[in-house]
Amino acid sequence: MQKIESMNLKFIIRKNRIVNGVVPIQMQITIDSERIFFTTGQKIELENWDEKLGRAIGKTPKIKILNEILDKMNVDVQRTFNEMKHLNEDVSSEALRKKLIGEDKVSLKKLFELSQVFNTHSSKLIGIEINQHTWERYKAYSQKISEFIKINLKQDDVYIHQLKYSFIVEYEFYLKTVVKIHQNTIVKYIRYLNRLMEFAVNHEWAEKNIFQNFKVTVKESKREYLTSEELQRIIEKDIKINRLQEVRDCFVFCCFTGYAYKDAAELTPGHIVTGIDGKKWIYTSRQKTDNVSNVPLLEPALEIIRKYEDHPICSNKNRLLPMKSNQKLNSYLKELADICGITKPMTMHIARHTFATTVLLANGVSMEATSKMLGHSSIKTTQIYGKIVESRVSSEMDNLSNKLFPSKKIDLDKKAN
Repeated sequence: MQKIESMNLKFIIRKNRIVNGVVPIQMQITIDSERIFFTTGQKIELENWDEKLGRAIGKTPKIKILNEILDKMNVDVQRTFNEMKHLNEDVSSEALRKKLIGEDKVSLKKLFELSQVFNTHSSKLIGIEINQHTWERYKAYSQKISEFIKINLKQDDVYIHQLKYSFIVEYEFYLKTVVKIHQNTIVKYIRYLNRLMEFAVNHEWAEKNIFQNFKVTVKESKREYLTSEELQRIIEKDIKINRLQEVRDCFVFCCFTGYAYKDAAELTPGHIVTGIDGKKWIYTSRQKTDNVSNVPLLEPALEIIRKYEDHPICSNKNRLLPMKSNQKLNSYLKELADICGITKPMTMHIARHTFATTVLLANGVSMEATSKMLGHSSIKTTQIYGKIVESRVSSEMDNLSNKLFPSKKIDLDKKAN
């Protein structure tokens, strides 16, 4: 290890944290080009600070006492540094930091430890800003960070001030090559890591979020959905097995309402109301986003609700549908697909995509209305469905052509003279 001969210390102010003209003072220590920062616990009016000198200016008793405090801190740090050199100790920035922690009792945070603090903090926001499902994901994200630190850094945890930009680069690579998760899931893991760093900055445990400029792109995934012909084939299929009848009906219900499995499984008769149009609607909110998702009940969905009004599961659990577990439903849907001659990967979520594309957008329902019924947070999410409804694009262009050129008949087969 290269021997350290000198250390540079200066006091700086945090102009980005000015409140009523007052800014906090920090100690900046540089050893071997590595910087570490400590809060001094002192504050100063912006106009009373000399950045070049790193001291307060003025002749008031308050200014005099403040400068004496800063001078003493400077002496204490220099003395600690010199003692470490004299004893031939490791004089890295981290080693000095540890020494100073013992004297000033400054609280340092490690990354996995920070994630635990963040998750505990977030748990108090369940039902206010986040839902239970989101918080459960936070725990999974936190655990993945812990695994990465142990595998790549060969240690249990790492101080956040030791983190370099390369950490997030290597973490993304780890998620892609070792964990092998989908690109869009990786985006969520990276966003969580950024949230941790912002949380640390806001609590003054980190100088800045060194990962803030790291970009991860969302990959546009293929949204499978059933065509109108495929959906009709499932509806009209004569099924003798009660188990598959129920699965088919639950699936078709979601094709005509757009509900995801979790939302459909929680529907009760109390969610059905009469709308301002005098027709039956389902008023609820999505578990995933807590966004309102009010859907008018089309006749196929109403028929299914009536069919299962007296079903034992629906009666005992106060539910609209006899929903089985998501795992069982998806397993049975594979059977249903086989007997109906459907080659697409049948899952409960394909029903939601079918509602958005085949039932709504392909039949001229506006993007805004579709977004509302799906309970999307942003219409950008809904526009993903719009891109794949080619039949609607074709129909709208035909209407445009008829409107612009009502009397023109273009014969493409006619040869030019």
